[in-house]
Amino acid sequence: MASKRVAATALDWSVLSTRIPAENKPAFNMLKAKVDKHLRAVNSLPAELPAIDFSVYRSRIAVAGMVDNFESKYKGLQIPYPSDQGKLAEIDAQASEQKTRYAQFVNESKGRIAASLAELAKWEAMMPVEEMNLEEALDAGLTDFVIDPEQPTFYPHNETWESYIDRLKNAEPDDHH
Repeated sequence: MASKRVAATALDWSVLSTRIPAENKPAFNMLKAKVDKHLRAVNSLPAELPAIDFSVYRSRIAVAGMVDNFESKYKGLQIPYPSDQGKLAEIDAQASEQKTRYAQFVNESKGRIAASLAELAKWEAMMPVEEMNLEEALDAGLTDFVIDPEQPTFYPHNETWESYIDRLKNAEPDDHH
């Protein structure tokens, strides 16, 4: 069979289909159909080329040595099967790099999740902010949310009056924001 020339490994389509999202199933099915069509075409070809009967050509061609010359060149012809040219090693290197990046991302995400859960536990253990007075809010560490009366600010209270004036002085004349 000619398929031995093309692929040394088989693809487990059932395992791959379980990992495909539902919205990509039609594209996956089209890809599988194309691969199956190509595989059928390759399998229909013989593994070896049919042998040429040069004796028939010798009996019909009058030029002496011409068929022998063609026969020797044909038998000496070797067409190398194209190699991967290092692409498989490059793909394997990328896969290992992506695995390390994935592991790093998972570890960082676990750290962010733990920090978020700790913050959530702090807020759940705290008295509701709506029920706090100013002193309780300051004791609870909510200084980012309490407006300082000594420094006038405008809504959303994220910059002081002085920084607002500086921003207006440095603004472009066309900037109306």
